[in-house]
Amino acid sequence: MQYKEFMEKTKKSVSDYLGKDVSVEIKEVTKNNGVILQGLVINSKEESLSPTIYLNGFYEDLKDGRPFSDIVCAIADIYQDNRIAGKINLDFFTDYNAVKGRIFIKVINYEKNKKALEELPHKRFLDLAVVCYYAYMNDFLGKGSIQIEIDHLDKWGISEETLFQDAERNTAMHAGVEIKEMGEVIKEMMRESFGEEAEQLAEIAEQAKQEAPMYILTLKGRYFGAACICDRELLQNFATTHRTNFYILPSSIHELILLPDSGREEVQALKSMVEEVNAGHVAPEEQLSDNVYYFNRFDNEVSLI
Repeated sequence: MQYKEFMEKTKKSVSDYLGKDVSVEIKEVTKNNGVILQGLVINSKEESLSPTIYLNGFYEDLKDGRPFSDIVCAIADIYQDNRIAGKINLDFFTDYNAVKGRIFIKVINYEKNKKALEELPHKRFLDLAVVCYYAYMNDFLGKGSIQIEIDHLDKWGISEETLFQDAERNTAMHAGVEIKEMGEVIKEMMRESFGEEAEQLAEIAEQAKQEAPMYILTLKGRYFGAACICDRELLQNFATTHRTNFYILPSSIHELILLPDSGREEVQALKSMVEEVNAGHVAPEEQLSDNVYYFNRFDNEVSLI
């Protein structure tokens, strides 16, 4: 079954499954890095908002042998579990004073998002762009984010300078930084996944840590944590504590890997590693960059290498 046929068949089957009281439409959404995803939007007359249920992953499941009927049931369950009952009043979003406390910064790739950035307040940072988002969390909407656009500034009557001042302050004060040794993160993952074999594998992780210590830098919740690359005070504190300059490897838009400079690292090998990880292990819409960065504690600067 081709993807287009799958989308249409899924739309009809989900509509039949849920009944005549709901409408089901296919929606195309442009995500980070220009990635285009297709999803179903399911609405009833009693609801003013509905989450988009993306179909791309379900199509891969189908190709891997998952029964189509199982996919239809799974989509219906997602809708039932995440539907927003009742009409939601979004008037609060027109008042900047009501939202400014939950506006934060994140970093995305500049070139891959060049077209989208025409509509977004942003700052250039090396090969990246710093943008702002509103993080919401309530009983009706659940947890998520809204991208801040230039149109929002016009409606709020504020400048980009004001927006970024508030967003950067909120990120520094409230987002919460998390730095862990790579070995500790691996151990946590192994305890959850490997049970009895965890201790043996943990020894291997410990040996790797001693040979080339690495650290995961992110924000609590591991959501848009790569924004830490903009915090020179944070990076300087890490460099001072460990008495070293260090490489910054962009794991994703959510986290960074810090590698202390031992003098043995080969830059090209690091770049190749980042490229391979992005190509094989990071979703296209969550990739940050194929480049490697370097923090010099004497200059207190991040640079591309």
